[in-house]
Amino acid sequence: MEAVRDRQNLDKVERGIEEALRNFAGGEANGSELREITAGERIDKIGNMSARAIVEASEMTAKDIEEAGQAAVDIAADIMKEAQQLAAELRANGKKMRDHLQEFAVLAKKVSTAMRDTRADVLKVHEDPFPTFPPQ
Repeated sequence: MEAVRDRQNLDKVERGIEEALRNFAGGEANGSELREITAGERIDKIGNMSARAIVEASEMTAKDIEEAGQAAVDIAADIMKEAQQLAAELRANGKKMRDHLQEFAVLAKKVSTAMRDTRADVLKVHEDPFPTFPPQ
């Protein structure tokens, strides 16, 4: 899109310069007789027309550059928001995993203790061939 606008701006500059050169050479677009114009007036006219066209092209290009910069800033802001959301979700998931692992550790300790106690009870029964029930 910018390339098309830049090309259009350059075309305007070219047309302005061509028109100024035609005027400088003495050819009016409407074919009427020309009044006597000094070389200085013609040079001023060419310079003014060229300067105006260059300023317009520069202004449009500058505006395009600013818009492109703003678009980059907007995109970066969107990326930052998404990154913050992903980071928050990752933190939440990390906390959930921590909680589950802590619950698992407590459960594993309970199972381990229960198995150790059961083993001790079983071994105790085998040591005393005539145990008293319930074991004391």
